[in-house]
Amino acid sequence: GMARAAEMIYGDLDRERERLYELKEAFCGGVRQIPDVILNGHPGRDGAPHVVSVSFRGIRSEVLLHALEDKGIYVSAGSACAARKPQPSATLQAMGISGELLGSTVRFSFSVFTTMEEINYTLQTMYDIIPVLRRFSRK
Repeated sequence: GMARAAEMIYGDLDRERERLYELKEAFCGGVRQIPDVILNGHPGRDGAPHVVSVSFRGIRSEVLLHALEDKGIYVSAGSACAARKPQPSATLQAMGISGELLGSTVRFSFSVFTTMEEINYTLQTMYDIIPVLRRFSRK
């Protein structure tokens, strides 16, 4: 059983990695259309194909996280290994991300199950809610 599972996962690894990069590129291109947004790390093919870190100036990550969750979109405000430790990300700090943006960063993750329709839905949802969240955010 384990051999079959590994075969299923790794049999099309190159094709799946390419598909994830295509999703990531579409997502990053769409995110760049939002004002005052910073893509952290390597948004292109130099970075991992399944993770994008984005800072949304003027919006607390927890606020955006819950607004997206209300629309059926689940993201994270921290790394998977720090899920129970609500502190600024040491990785983002090491990258030189400003203190203001540390509290405004969200991680989007993709998987073999993520579709282009979900990417488009997420982008459209962000286009709709981010201006509203910024209007009501504390400066």
